[in-house]
Amino acid sequence: MLQSPPASAQSLPYSMQPPSPQRPVSTYGSLPPGRMGPPMSMQASQLNEPKGGGFVRRFVSPKNVFITTGVILIVMLCVVPVWNAVALMEDANYVFWVGTTVPTWMVCLCAGIVGLYVITIFVFFSTARPQVQTEQTIMMIANIFITLLGLLLMLLSLPLSRQSVDTYNNLMHRCDYSEQTHRMYEYSQVLHNIRSMPECAHKFSVEECSGYEDAPPYTTMLKTMESDFHCAGFCYRKLPSVGMQTSNTTAGVTLAQGLSVSRKRRHEDHVVPLALATAASGQGKLSASDVDVQSAVARPITQYPPTLFSDANYQASCEGMAARDMKNFAGDVGFQTFYQGIYLVLVAIATGFLKLIGFCVRKDQENEFKTPVF
Repeated sequence: MLQSPPASAQSLPYSMQPPSPQRPVSTYGSLPPGRMGPPMSMQASQLNEPKGGGFVRRFVSPKNVFITTGVILIVMLCVVPVWNAVALMEDANYVFWVGTTVPTWMVCLCAGIVGLYVITIFVFFSTARPQVQTEQTIMMIANIFITLLGLLLMLLSLPLSRQSVDTYNNLMHRCDYSEQTHRMYEYSQVLHNIRSMPECAHKFSVEECSGYEDAPPYTTMLKTMESDFHCAGFCYRKLPSVGMQTSNTTAGVTLAQGLSVSRKRRHEDHVVPLALATAASGQGKLSASDVDVQSAVARPITQYPPTLFSDANYQASCEGMAARDMKNFAGDVGFQTFYQGIYLVLVAIATGFLKLIGFCVRKDQENEFKTPVF
């Protein structure tokens, strides 16, 4: 017969058992007792280094990827407008007539769009809920900035094109009395009067003549146009000579009539067609009428004034060359900027339609793969 163990041998309740000696707990978990600090071989940099590729994850995050990619794309879209703006600011003819306001705005707005994109992405990933941080939202942000850049380029092209057209008309048809060109006309006439003096006519430049004084930016621009455009005279008008026997009143009336006629007359560039004369001379025998035609063709229709800052005596008007430069350079930049803005807006619209089509296709695929319920 089995006997029950003595009371002293029976297990006591848990609450009445004597406490067992506790082992010292290390703050580092896996360290053996008695070592309360990190191993001596472990450096502080190893303790702070994130595990599992945390360094790469920190810098290759979706936010940084979208910021870097978006900045590169926007900068590539802004390369052409900024390039054109810098070219306009370096063109002496454009800067003299209309200044650098529009090109400066073009550069500043392109840089502002890049900065605004970076701020928008930072705010979006920092404050938006994770449920809305999807590819559709990112595409919407991209469409917003592409459309914004396109609209800004279209708006900037309008004053640029208007400046080129107005300056062209003032130079070609109103160069002696328009508000934009009459000061240049006055300085040019004064310098031509000095150049026509007998003691100055045979010198290389009007700068060597007595009475000449630098008056920037007008004298500087006249010298630049002669050297760059190979031209002579700015809105040159040869005043009618008045005899000494006429009275002062008659001379004043004649001068006023001559100025009014010259102002009403539209500007015409006269080019000597030397090719016709060369072709006529190469035919061999010429009749009397052909000789008369050849002599008439070979004679220049308009006598250009002498050049002011050299003795080259170019046969082209400076106002005509400056007007064509404004039309062909600044005008073309304006048209190019306008069409680039239109293309960007069309790209944004096409991207929006493609995203809408993607929503419809995805919905159809979800309905197709649904399992039927019996």
